[in-house]
Parts: sequence; C-alpha cells; structure tokens
Amino acid sequence: MKSRTQIWSSGGGVQSTAIAALIVKGELTPDLAIIVDTERESSTTWEYHNNIVCPALKDVGVKLHRIRKSKYATVDLFSGNTLLVPVYTETGKFPTYCSAEWKVRVLQRWAVREYGVKQATVWLGITVDELKRVKQPIGKWQNHYPLIDRRMSRGDCLALIDTMGWPPPPRSSCWMCPNHTKKEWADQKQKGGSDWDRAVLLEKYLQSKDDEVYLAEPGVSLENMEFGDGGQMAFTGLCDSGYCFT
Repeated sequence: MKSRTQIWSSGGGVQSTAIAALIVKGELTPDLAIIVDTERESSTTWEYHNNIVCPALKDVGVKLHRIRKSKYATVDLFSGNTLLVPVYTETGKFPTYCSAEWKVRVLQRWAVREYGVKQATVWLGITVDELKRVKQPIGKWQNHYPLIDRRMSRGDCLALIDTMGWPPPPRSSCWMCPNHTKKEWADQKQKGGSDWDRAVLLEKYLQSKDDEVYLAEPGVSLENMEFGDGGQMAFTGLCDSGYCFT
C-alpha cells in the first residue's frame, strides 16, 4: 500500500453507488473499501448493497468490507448522559453525534487494528451540489471527494448508475434517523416490516429515559403521527461528517 492508504468509505446511497460504478469501470482503485454497518441501517440499503453493489465489485476484484459498529464503537445511543442521536424536543433539536461515533471512529479503529493504517485518505461520496459539506484535508485522516473531482452532481450520479444497468439506489439512512422527512416515515410505516416497528420501540425506549424527546417531530410520537396529508417535514441537517446520506 501507499504511505497514505486510499480508503473508500461507502455510505450505501446514490453518491456512494456512483463511486462503486467508477470503480467497476476501472476509473478508481481504492486500497481498501468499507461500509460501516451501524446495525440500524434501513433494510432497503442492505438489499441494494447485497444484490447490486457487492456482486459488481466482486467481479472486478474489489472486496467491500462490512464493518459492524458494535465491534469498534465505544458508545451506542448514549455517551454518559448525552444522547448521541439528533432527536427533537419542544425547544429544538439535539446535535448529531452518532455519525462521528458510529461511522468515522469505527472506520479509523478498524483500519488501524486490522490493517495497521498509519495515515489515510478517505473517499466520500459528496457531489458539487453539497459543497458546504467539504472539509479541508488536514492531519492523519484526510477526506477526499472523487465525485467533486469529476464535477458530478447527484443527477450525474443517477445517470451514471443508469448506464451501468443498475436500478436507482435508495437513500441511505438508519431506520430510526430523526432526519427522515415525513414522507420517508410514512413510506417506512406503509411498507411494514421490522424497520418501522424497531423505530417505534426505540422511541419508546428513549422516552423512558427522557419523556420530552421524539424521533420525528416535537410532541408527537411515531405511533401517533398522521400521514394522510402527504406533507413533507423539513430536513433539518445532514450529518456533518459527510458519512451519512451519500
């Protein structure tokens, strides 16, 4: 490996799938490829990952390592008394700590422990329509943006994915993420299955610790939400690490 290891960190969504396409086409060659499993990822992400992305990468000799958060993270929902998930309250919204703890630090610990990485360039799926998420490369762990190098937008990513003959990927997120739109919550409930049920149960658990926190909107628990109007709840902020929703 080079002195600075090139690590592609897949978020499992549209932009990351575009990076996978560039790898399959031979335009990018990472030293290591990983996707961190937060163990709360939406089931649609893993369906696409297992059926489309992994087989295509395997055909060109690239292994996409799936790294379980629980093996490398030092915290889960709480760090001491601090809740790491950006839940809603009547007075505002909590900061987002989960992305850094569940993804960024997990990637770093895995790379050091399993591969002895000393310094790395981490490829993230961020496009030109998300320039505010770009961070300057500083220190041992430096971010790099292959899609921005190519001046690609999210629309360009979808077009590239289409040329590969792949279906459009779902947006990657955890099934309990407070950054869901109301429509995404409605779709999750309508689809049924474990994602919605687990989100409802998790909210109840968090409310047993603090009855003023909510996953979807302040003052309204998931099981009591009304979805009939089809309205969109405002998306209130991306994970500032650049690891989620890519």
